[in-house]
Amino acid sequence: MHIFNKKAYQEWKSFVEKGEISDDFDKNIITESWHRCKNLKVDPYGGEGNIIEKKLLMRIRKANRDLIEIARPFMNELAEIVENSNFVVVLTDSRGMIVEVTGDEKIMNRAMEMRFTPGSYWSEEKVGTNAIGTGIKVDKPLQVVGEEHYCKKHHPWTCSAAPIHNPEGELIGILDMTGPCECAHPHTLGMVAAAAQAVEHQLALMERNRELEQAHEFATAVINSMSEGLISINKMGSIISINQAAARMLNIKKENALNKDIKDVLGEQKVVEKMLSEHRIFNDEDIYLHGDGKKIYFNSSARMLPGGKGIPDGFIIILRRMKAVKKMVNRIAGSEARFKFDDIIGNSSSLNEVVEMAKIISDSDAAVLIEGESGTGKEMMAQAIHNSSPRREQVFLSINCAAIPQSLLESELFGYEGGSFTGARKKGRPGKFELASGGTLHLDEIGEMPLNMQASLLRVLQEKEITRIGGLEPILVDVRIIASTNKVLEEEVKKGNFRKDLYFRLNTVNLKMPPLRERTEDIPLLIEHFISIVNQQSNKDIYGVEEEVIKILQNYSWPGNVRELQNLIERAALLSDDGVIRSDLLPDELKKEKTSVPLNPEKIPLLKIDQMEEILINLSLKKSKNITQAAEKLGISRSTIYRKAQKYNIDL
Repeated sequence: MHIFNKKAYQEWKSFVEKGEISDDFDKNIITESWHRCKNLKVDPYGGEGNIIEKKLLMRIRKANRDLIEIARPFMNELAEIVENSNFVVVLTDSRGMIVEVTGDEKIMNRAMEMRFTPGSYWSEEKVGTNAIGTGIKVDKPLQVVGEEHYCKKHHPWTCSAAPIHNPEGELIGILDMTGPCECAHPHTLGMVAAAAQAVEHQLALMERNRELEQAHEFATAVINSMSEGLISINKMGSIISINQAAARMLNIKKENALNKDIKDVLGEQKVVEKMLSEHRIFNDEDIYLHGDGKKIYFNSSARMLPGGKGIPDGFIIILRRMKAVKKMVNRIAGSEARFKFDDIIGNSSSLNEVVEMAKIISDSDAAVLIEGESGTGKEMMAQAIHNSSPRREQVFLSINCAAIPQSLLESELFGYEGGSFTGARKKGRPGKFELASGGTLHLDEIGEMPLNMQASLLRVLQEKEITRIGGLEPILVDVRIIASTNKVLEEEVKKGNFRKDLYFRLNTVNLKMPPLRERTEDIPLLIEHFISIVNQQSNKDIYGVEEEVIKILQNYSWPGNVRELQNLIERAALLSDDGVIRSDLLPDELKKEKTSVPLNPEKIPLLKIDQMEEILINLSLKKSKNITQAAEKLGISRSTIYRKAQKYNIDL
């Protein structure tokens, strides 16, 4: 038996047989390992690795695929360096199981005798002190030579191993070179440690590249999920990238847009040209493209991609559909359609007729004229029609024609180009027709529109296009018009205050909102609704209404209609201190009014005079406390009441 290191062999033999080590044998890592092996009852005359099943080995190799792929070139390089030196290069996982082997064919055959092959565990617990298993324990490069091995079968060998860590610093494997102990050299450990560090570096690079790739994929997914169009260009104006939203907006394929000049995609745009020549970004500029025979408007902004020495490397152009901008404008302006037909309170026949008609015509694009007194709910009806129409996902804009000065009404409706008149914005401004395109435009108080504007409005309704003030090119608009007025437009036409042709254009469908005095049966429902609103919006808890209040309110004429009723209920609810709305909380002028409900001759049935007289006497007696009060209501004497009662067999 050849002994490479006689001193080490004697120490090993003494430890194995007697458990003793001499003081001058200074091998702390090795002797500490021997003690661990003895405590683990490792057989010092054994040392053959346990081999696992091939299926399990395949799963472990798959789990360590990145480590194996990166380490393999370095293992081959080490094997070439020590070619014909009877060395084998081994890679293990974090537990010491061999997953890859390469090297001299002769030494590999000898290694197989000790099961030094893939699928074999070489931990201290399995095969005692060795560079692989002990290297795992101490987590540092280690060389074990000859008789330093705990198991005698390994004494002819030398092994040099270094741990491999992942980017988080966790030990994931061991790189080892094993050969005959007579070939042991300190430089071998240095080569293995350098190769292990190179593997770690490559693992870190791969992890970093993977993170960058994931970040890129995430950023790409976010960018492509955006509703805004993004176009990246270099400082020369060539397109570097374009997201899906921009490709859809511009009706082009992403791959066809790459490397094209931005002018070829967006056309001649002054703000873009100025940005490229003067390196000036822009915000909320309107640009337009010609497509399918019409002008397509976008809201656009630009951001700079900074480069060195203050010179930008490129720019990002942001495109927003005017439809999206319109919706944002609606929310800011507070003109978003909130009401639906279910929000219209009432069960009276007069109201139900109007609602049913409105529901029927909602699905069409027909112009609607809503007539009715102030406070009858014309705006609510307009919103309900929009929300029940195919345009419900689009814009709803409302403009009060009576609230805007005549000099500004045209620019409000049709917009203007920059610098068109004194005080105009430099960038220009779209009008309500442009902003509402695709949706619904509610022209409130249309009866107050000046005659000259009526002519312009008629032209837009006929041609379905507008021209901004100061502009030259027409802009196509697709708008459904709902007009409303508190006037009777037919009478205004006769007076010459409203154009007959515009009246016929708007009056495709006519809805007349009934005044509250003609649907007093809805008053209890409305009161209940308004009380619930007060309770929600304040700390009040109104739970009841005195019957006398209902009678008084149903006998009132309601010149302000539903709006007046709402204000009155809110006032009474806030004044109530016991949760009940009582008659003493109502205004005095309202309680004094006996009845202000005018008679509608068309709704009175045609009866004989005697029949009508009998009905009136019966009604007055029922609604009066006594005969004297009944006579006063009818404007006749008590004796006349007695005489008429006798005539019609009325019990007094």
